[in-house]
Amino acid sequence: LLAGDGTGPEVMREGVKVLKAVQDAYGVSFDLVPYPCGGQYYLDSGEEWPAEAFQSCKAADVILLGAVGHPDARLPNGDLAGANVIFGLRFGLDLYANVRPVKLYPGVPHKIHDEFKQVWKPDLVDFVVVRENTEGLYTPARGTLSRGGTDEVAIDSRVITRKGAERVIRFSFELAIR
Repeated sequence: LLAGDGTGPEVMREGVKVLKAVQDAYGVSFDLVPYPCGGQYYLDSGEEWPAEAFQSCKAADVILLGAVGHPDARLPNGDLAGANVIFGLRFGLDLYANVRPVKLYPGVPHKIHDEFKQVWKPDLVDFVVVRENTEGLYTPARGTLSRGGTDEVAIDSRVITRKGAERVIRFSFELAIR
């Protein structure tokens, strides 16, 4: 369990309640191991997460991650403290597929133009968005050719490998046929 910052601890508390209800209802058991992480932890300790947290996550069957990032917590290079928790998990565990299900449920209004309404039929909205999670935006090749003035050029390329594209496409296809 990596609760993190902001709404993370609040959401994590509710998630743990759900896990405990599943344990009670189905007779399964979970070994819930919490680790502090994120911007507030960085402000308190000088680290984004404990050294042993990654190995624990690597050995786990499931990782529950809350929100990470505190507006006042910046690394010496100016980056937001806590981001290395997310990227450490993504790259360290090769979590290449970002899976975002979208589903509406009967009787649960959805927010449209700042109002909660029932606009669409819930049985007509059920899809999944999948995107690559370790390349592209996350592996930029950047640089600046500094000539000064109007001749200054900045480059920000997105690296996408054949392997990375093929595996997320294959994952998406296999998910779609299930």
